[in-house]
Amino acid sequence: MMDPGRVIVLNGTTSSGKSTLARTLQRKLAASGEPWIVLALDDIFARVPADWFQIGDHVGPHAEAGMVFEMVDGAIERRVGPFGRTVLAGFRAAVAGMARAGLDVIVDEVLLSAEDWEGWQVELAGLSVRWVAVDLALDIAVQRERDRGDQVIGMAAAQFDVVHAFATYDVRIDTGTPSPKEAADVILR
Repeated sequence: MMDPGRVIVLNGTTSSGKSTLARTLQRKLAASGEPWIVLALDDIFARVPADWFQIGDHVGPHAEAGMVFEMVDGAIERRVGPFGRTVLAGFRAAVAGMARAGLDVIVDEVLLSAEDWEGWQVELAGLSVRWVAVDLALDIAVQRERDRGDQVIGMAAAQFDVVHAFATYDVRIDTGTPSPKEAADVILR
């Protein structure tokens, strides 16, 4: 019987530095002999048929059943349909299942609703979980979003006021000040 694994959830807006921080944590933990898996919702959505999404210029014919990111009054709004809710629930269940199987998991998350937070609480109940708020000043996140060239412009601003509204955190990191290595050290303390 395997002991359950641990979970670190990095939650913050698009372009706040979560992916970089997750890879840095993974390397740092690997150097001390701990194999951690990094999972992001983007990994799951990349495998979902594009017909169930609306984002940027792409409008899938079944997007309302999946996930819609739409510009409304100058801001991006997210709507989640039944298939989108199932995908979100499946992602949370996959993370919890890996941890219950004995794997340590770092999660790259953008928490946008109370329903998402409650879903995480149910799935991760009984596991060792560290919730990390990944903060970044809005102007820096917006600039990073523009500089990356692979993001829908406006997502960071749309997520900024809601991403930390629901979670309770063990650690807060401002990725605008420390290096990724320094931020990882704070999380691991």
